[in-house]
Formats: sequence, structure tokens, C-alpha cells
Amino acid sequence: MADDVVITGLGVLSPIGCDTASFWDNLCAGRSGVKPVTSIDTSKLIRHTACTISDPVDASIPGGRASNLAVMAARQAIGDANLGPKLLPDARVSITIGTTMGETEFIENRLDADADQWLDQEHTRRIVSGQPGCIARAVQRDCGVIGHATDLYGACAAGNMALTLARQSVANGDCDIAIAGGSDGFSSLAFIGFMRLRLMAAEECRPFDKNRDGLFVAEGATVFILERASQAAARGARVRARIAGGAMTSESYHPTRPDPEGDGLSRAINAALANAGMTPADIDYVNAHGTGTPQNDMIEAKVMDKCLKPGTPFSSTKALTGHPMGAAGVMEAAACVLMLEHQALIPTWHLQEPLEPCGMDPLRDAVRETSVRACLNNSAGFGGYNSSVVLTAA
Repeated sequence: MADDVVITGLGVLSPIGCDTASFWDNLCAGRSGVKPVTSIDTSKLIRHTACTISDPVDASIPGGRASNLAVMAARQAIGDANLGPKLLPDARVSITIGTTMGETEFIENRLDADADQWLDQEHTRRIVSGQPGCIARAVQRDCGVIGHATDLYGACAAGNMALTLARQSVANGDCDIAIAGGSDGFSSLAFIGFMRLRLMAAEECRPFDKNRDGLFVAEGATVFILERASQAAARGARVRARIAGGAMTSESYHPTRPDPEGDGLSRAINAALANAGMTPADIDYVNAHGTGTPQNDMIEAKVMDKCLKPGTPFSSTKALTGHPMGAAGVMEAAACVLMLEHQALIPTWHLQEPLEPCGMDPLRDAVRETSVRACLNNSAGFGGYNSSVVLTAA
């Protein structure tokens, strides 16, 4: 349809690749991004590894780690969309970046400081520069555009939420181009927090495995360029995929645990399908939130059984990328786009004994070449945030 919302640009910085080609190659090869943590001293901690990015960031970009990663991913996406450094002349541009932690340096670099270093001139400057909105504004400054720029705090569902809101803005005609994504830098606050919650894996992240023992904290950024299909066609842009629908829900069960019946995620899936004008039978693949934690995977499997067609293939790419917080949903949406383009499904690497009962088809061991027309991308987060996005082939 002429006014479909389509993806014309994509940029990825991940622990398994800092461009779409290497990201896809490593997903197919099953190469994990897990490595020893070097930015903090873990000698007195019970966990010592995470999924971090080794490639250097552009030191000329102002701001913290999350802003740096978001800007670099946005540059990739803008180049991929062939929009040039200033985007389209006179275009109305909206920027929405999902994040869990935001910028944390202003807290972390003062944890061992003397009292007189708190709220000194330099620390005050860091606090102001790291306030909510700073990541999207960093992207906005780098693009050289004026308009709506917002950081969206939605815990680990933030990236999918950003895509959902951006799609709605484009579809409603509120903007001509939406730059939407998610970004989080490696944070000792998140690393130690998940460790204290006993949610971190010891050696491997094994989503949906009977012997799963947790996740790996990760970092990364992924950014999409969204526009109306008619505009993309008018300028001869390549369409990578279509965002057919999306939805967000919330639940108030517990600050860190999902509802035992998966109420919020169930409603997000059903609403996203309705928003896309689709049924469960239309979905060829599900990229699950799949953290590898005991409760999340069990509840998500129950939700998929309830909401989707029996035998639908599903997997979790967090087995390789770790959990990049606010970037998780969009990084997994990028994986969906690439699966649609390559007509191949990525398995849950490291999955040996799928949990039971499960009426779905847990992908494992190898890439599956098959017909893929529509993907469902699920995200869930602390605080009861949930979001689902439906992507279809170009």
C-alpha cells in the first residue's frame, strides 16, 4: 500500500558486529559476543564476563557511551537510506531513542570519589549533559536537523516501544522521516544489579533451555530510518522491510518479575497483530525476548503457546548478543529484517534441551532456510513494560 510505513535505513553496533553485514554473518555462524569485563574490577565479584563492543567509538562525538553508540548507528542508518548528511530538504524529522539506563557516567565516575568532588563544577556539568533526552539530542545535533527528539525510558522494551511510536508518527503524518532506535552503553550499575538479582549466566546464555541459568549484560545501539512507502518510492529508495504494526502494554505485577501468566506480553502480541491487520496464522517466525532467565523464558513460552499458531518457529538472538537493555528490541528487530531479506531463520544457539511444555517450534543447531513473510518481535522489561512489533518482507 502506498502509505505503508517502511524501513529504508538500518544501522547496527553490537557485541557481534558493528555493521549489518558482520552482525548477520556472526548470527549465522553462532559467534558469541561474550568476553571478560575490563572496564571495571570484577575480581571480588561472582561474575566476570559480559557482551561488550570492542570496536572504538568516535571520540569526537560529545556525550557519554550511549550517545556515542546511538550517533554512530544513526550515521550508518542515514547512509543506508541514502539520505545524505542533512536528510531530505525541509523534511520533518522525528528522533526517538529507547534506553534503559540512559547515560550513567555521571554516577559511575563518582562512586569512589571524595565528598568534595560531588556536585563540583565538573560533576554538575556531567549531570546536566546526561539528563533524559541527551541521547536523542546527540543524534539530532549530528544530523543537523530541528524537530522532535526524545529519549524513551521503557526498560528492556524501550527499543520496540520507540519503533512502535515512530511508526505511529509516520503513519499519522506527524513527521516525514522517523529516526528510531535504542542505545545503552555498558554499565557497572546494570552489571552489578543483574548479578545481585542472580540473573546472570555463569558460562553460556541458553534461552529456552531446561538448564538455562541467566543472561549476559550487554551494550549496543541500533537505529532505523522509517518513512512512508510513497515517499520512499518517489525518491527511489530501497525498502528493506515494512513495519506492519506494533503495540505497547504495561502491567503492575512486580518491579522486576513478569506476571506469571504473561498478561502484559499477551496483550502486546494480540494488539500488535490487530494493529497490523493480521492473525497468528500470518506469523512465520517469532524473535522472542528470550533472556535465558528461568522465569522469563518459562512465562514467555506459555504466552507464545496461548497467543500464536502451534508449531510457529521461534528463537532468541540474546544467546549471542547478550542483553543490550534498551537496544535489545531494535537489535532483534534488525535481526528480523535481515532474516526477511535472506529468507533464513537464526536459531537459538546453545539450546540443547528445549523447555517443556512448548507447542511452538524452538529453532536450534543451524540456520534454517525457509519462506519468511512476517516476523513478530517481542520485548519485555522490568516495571511491567511490554512491546511487540510485526515486520513483513519488502
